[in-house]
Amino acid sequence: MQRPSALRVVRSLRAPTRASTRKYAMVPAPEPGFPTGEEFLSKKEAVKHHAAHTTSLWKNISIFACVPVIIGAGYYVYDLEQKHAAHKAEHPHEYIGSSPPTVRKASTNPSKEYPYLNRRPRQFPWGPNSLFFNPHVGSLSTKFL
Repeated sequence: MQRPSALRVVRSLRAPTRASTRKYAMVPAPEPGFPTGEEFLSKKEAVKHHAAHTTSLWKNISIFACVPVIIGAGYYVYDLEQKHAAHKAEHPHEYIGSSPPTVRKASTNPSKEYPYLNRRPRQFPWGPNSLFFNPHVGSLSTKFL
């Protein structure tokens, strides 16, 4: 039996080619009822006009409605937080983790220690507490497993 030549093996591995290739793209005929010619161009212009109108509408809504609402909400929250801070300064014993000033313990950590809270097998690179730690609200963590 004769061994196949290398050229024959390579040709057999290549993807088969079509005998005749198309030289031009074949576009199917438009469906019945599909606009053609002047009707198509007029509908295309109507879509462009609608898109421009809708874009300007939402731009105006964003500028004249959303921005003032965001500014008003920001002012409201700022005012509310200022009142909250003033109330907290007047009545510090009413907040979580605090006891009334007359009964307060000498400990720097007024909250109760639970073994399942603040479990850390190793210290963070920036210190013993999380990156979002707030010393006015949370307790300081010094224990590691």
